[in-house]
This record gives sequence, structure tokens and C-alpha cells, in this order.
Amino acid sequence: MAARRFSFLTLLGALGIGVGLWVYVSLMRSYEDDLVVPFVVLSPPNQALLSTVPPTLTLRVRASGLQLLNLKYFTESAACTLDLKKLRPTGPSTYTAESPDLLRGIVSAIPIRTISVAPSELALATGDLTVKRVPLLIQHNIACRVGFVLGAQPHSVLQEVEVRGTKSIVDRIQHWSTQRLSLDDLHESAVVDIPVNDSMMSLISVVPRLIPVTVNVQQSAELTIMDVPVVLTTSHGTVALEVRPSRVRIVVRGGVDDVSAVTARDVHAEISERPANGYTVPRVVAPSSVRVISIDPPFVRVIARREN
Repeated sequence: MAARRFSFLTLLGALGIGVGLWVYVSLMRSYEDDLVVPFVVLSPPNQALLSTVPPTLTLRVRASGLQLLNLKYFTESAACTLDLKKLRPTGPSTYTAESPDLLRGIVSAIPIRTISVAPSELALATGDLTVKRVPLLIQHNIACRVGFVLGAQPHSVLQEVEVRGTKSIVDRIQHWSTQRLSLDDLHESAVVDIPVNDSMMSLISVVPRLIPVTVNVQQSAELTIMDVPVVLTTSHGTVALEVRPSRVRIVVRGGVDDVSAVTARDVHAEISERPANGYTVPRVVAPSSVRVISIDPPFVRVIARREN
């Protein structure tokens, strides 16, 4: 039995060595394949790109199987940058980028041989540069761990970004957003650098490209505020209105730091119109950093009393 088990293990070992050797030899061979790389066009000074350019180029490359595997699945070290200052204009503010021009702009951290590029030719036009500052919007999708909440909406010290492009395009832009910040199981505050949205980067440029975003995470807490007055903000001619009960109890929830800063002066309940049936739910006004959980009693009665 011992000798038979040894033979079986030896067979498995030999098989594993054979498969590994075959994989190694296969990865060392040269192959041709298509590689999609980011494409960026640099405009001349004080000029903006008028033409729409593709965000990526497709390269036909020759490299070893290992190099192609790294380029396609493990790294993003290849890119193409076309600098229009290095091209000779074909007309007033117009350029033609041919295949050799595009191939010269390819940069790769892994040695590859580029055979062709698609598209093989691009017609580009530039125009006067317009600069405009627009408000920054932070897109996010954040889920906190149980027992934790966002103390405030994610924010940045940068309230605006600079948009650069042609006047016809820049004038239509009223704001600019970041790429969506997605975080799960967050249980502590953090500062994260988020790229700006790149949906129109072939037509305009945005400065800065990275936005430092502060995410304020706190432990969840609740606060009960007693005897909050209910205020009437409406009148009804000669009829005096009275609220019963005139005070309610309100529970708010939020981050422990934000909740601890709330006082009875920061919260009040108000009624802005007279209810038809006499009963209504007061509208609670509280700081935006906390959320109203409940009001007790949930309904109040508005009583009309004619003045003498």
C-alpha cells in the first residue's frame, strides 16, 4: 500500500511539473493581440480642442504571452498622448494626426512592439480657449457599518473647479461633478482623493483633476428633547388659534458629535396652516446635521377661539 501511494504522488507531481512547464513555455512565446489604451490630446497653448476624439485607441501589438497578460489584466501601464505642438498644422488651427504620429505617442512600462493603431488617422481642429469656474458636486454612495452614520454629507475644501475649453461648450456648463465615491462598511472618518468626471475630457479640461473629499463618520446617537414649543405661524382673521398640547417631545438621531451640539433652542415645531378637521402633525425644524425620528404626541389639535 505504501509503495502504491508513493507512485500515485509521484505521478501527480510529474503531471504538475509538466503542466507548469507547458504554461511557462506558452507564456514566453510571442503573440499578436489587440490592446485598448487611453488616448489624450494636448492642445497648443491658449487653444482648446474643437474636435471630438475617441477616449481610447486600439493597438495591434506583438509581445510575449506574459507581457500581454500583464497589460490586459493586471496593469494599465500603456497609454497614448498626442501633443499637437509637435505636429505641423494642415490649415488654420487644423491638424491631421496619422498613424506614425499616434504610434510615437504610445508609452508603455512593459516592452511591446506596436504593429498598427485604430483609428489610423484623425482630423483635429482647435479654437480660442475659454476658462470658467463652476460649482463642484460630489457624487457618493456610502454605506456605514451598523451603529455608525455619516455626520455630514461628504465635502471638499474646493467648492469650485476650473473648466477650460471653447466658449460654445464652456458656456453651457453650469456645474461639474466628481466620479462616484463608493465605500462600504465605513466606520471611521477618512479623506479620499476622487477624480473629477471625465465624460467630456476629449473636449474640455478640468482643473484640478483630483478632489480631496472628507467623509465624516460618527457613532450613531439619539437625543430626546423635552417641552419643545409648538409655534403657530398662521392667523385666521379675528379668530384666535390655540394649540393643544402646546409642547411636544422630539427625538433626533445623528452622529454623536452632532447630536451633542444640539440644544433645545435649535429645535422647534411649527404649524403653518389651520387644519380642516382640527388635527395636524407639526413640522419640526432641526439642524441639518441630525434627523428627526419621532414626535410625541404625533398629532396636536388646533382650536379656534373667537376674540372678544
